[in-house]
Amino acid sequence: MSYGSTDRYREMEVQAMSPAKRLVLLYAHLLVALKQARMHLVAGEIEARCEKLIRAEEIVHELSYSLDREAGGDFAERLAGLYAWMLGQFAAIHAKPDVAKLDAVTAIVTELHGAWEQAAAQLVEPVGR
Repeated sequence: MSYGSTDRYREMEVQAMSPAKRLVLLYAHLLVALKQARMHLVAGEIEARCEKLIRAEEIVHELSYSLDREAGGDFAERLAGLYAWMLGQFAAIHAKPDVAKLDAVTAIVTELHGAWEQAAAQLVEPVGR
């Protein structure tokens, strides 16, 4: 199987997921990017650290864009504020690498991932998914 075929398969698989499962997947990818950024930060690998932080930023932007502020009300607004804080932390880490700041973001993302994972597991999915 070529890489193009694999990418198309993955894209179709993600599109077939429920919104809740996609959200959990985004958080899982965010955690991976943050853990890799930390590893590169500690090792002094600037370029690799920046790449992973940029990936984390992209995911947080996607999470922010996907918020339904009308339906989500105050909860969505609070998440938007948290996402803005995360992006600010990433900017600070780019300017002055700081493991503690990265660990603080990772701890919050870990909690959010767990909460969304539990919520998604409680949803009844339609037959055929």
